[in-house]
Amino acid sequence: MPLDEATRRFAFLLQRDLRRLSERHEERSARGEVVKFDSVSRVAVLQTRRGEAVSRLYGEVLATYAPHDRILRWAWAGRSSSAPPTHGDIVFREGQSRGVPQLSMSVVGDLDAADAKELVELGALVARADGIHEEQSAAGDIDYIALFDRPRPSEAVEPARESRFSVPPPPVAERTSDAKAPAARAYRSIPPIREIFEPRSPSSPPRAGVGSSPPSVSSSPPMPARPSAAPAARMLQEPSRALFLPVANAALSALQRGSKSYLQGLFVVTLDRERDGAPDKRRLVVQLVVIDAAGILRALDPPADLVEAAATMVEADRREGNGQWRKLSARITPKVDGGATLNVDVT
Repeated sequence: MPLDEATRRFAFLLQRDLRRLSERHEERSARGEVVKFDSVSRVAVLQTRRGEAVSRLYGEVLATYAPHDRILRWAWAGRSSSAPPTHGDIVFREGQSRGVPQLSMSVVGDLDAADAKELVELGALVARADGIHEEQSAAGDIDYIALFDRPRPSEAVEPARESRFSVPPPPVAERTSDAKAPAARAYRSIPPIREIFEPRSPSSPPRAGVGSSPPSVSSSPPMPARPSAAPAARMLQEPSRALFLPVANAALSALQRGSKSYLQGLFVVTLDRERDGAPDKRRLVVQLVVIDAAGILRALDPPADLVEAAATMVEADRREGNGQWRKLSARITPKVDGGATLNVDVT
């Protein structure tokens, strides 16, 4: 198979780093420096034309390409699971976490020499290699040797790379057998979560029921003596943190299930305007859009718990005295520590 869409898109995102990797190799070739690799000690010595050693690096065979069969075989193909960790394991893990199958497959077929080299350079880049050295065997196969500053990947680097793309697990809804209270199980906190609210006006008065005695609520029509207090109680604002937090937890859980290692998400709640004949009934539409690790924009099906949480928030927000907004949008950006930042706005 030629380079697929996910690989080409990933290479496009890292095109500057790939260009710097190629420029570094061209600069060494222009200075007349060559690489002498010892397969026994796995030491690659960079030498000048006079034979002087410029630097010493550790070489690791990252992949082997067979030109006659047009097959690229990664180094981890057929390797025992009990073998010590290698730099190739980072390529395999990054291919899985970033949604690039050709970086995690054992064998990639139907590749020409240019595509095979580009794929190996992409793998060497995510493994943080200093460069690529090619050696041709007696059988005509090409060994791509990645050059590193250490023989094995450090334990300090691997967890950092994993935690950068990790997503906290969704709340477990089966921890209790009480079927009458699903909201309490589904809306547990996923720390750390931080919501950024941008109030419409810094001098806006507090909502009804927040910081003051709540007004009495009854099913009878409002008394005529309170028309002056209605504008302050119906001011359009974002829902309070206590109301929005369960919805944020449900949205992050849906993103974790639908697209791990996402780059950005968008959660939208839309309310239809009041219709003639049924002023108290409004149709609620929930949308969840995500940009996955490959940079592809996808629409996810909102689960039932997210829709229920949004409906609960809308009703509670109306009871608090907030103005009737038509659309709420929350832009979700994941953080490196596993949490997310949510920018909320209503119109």
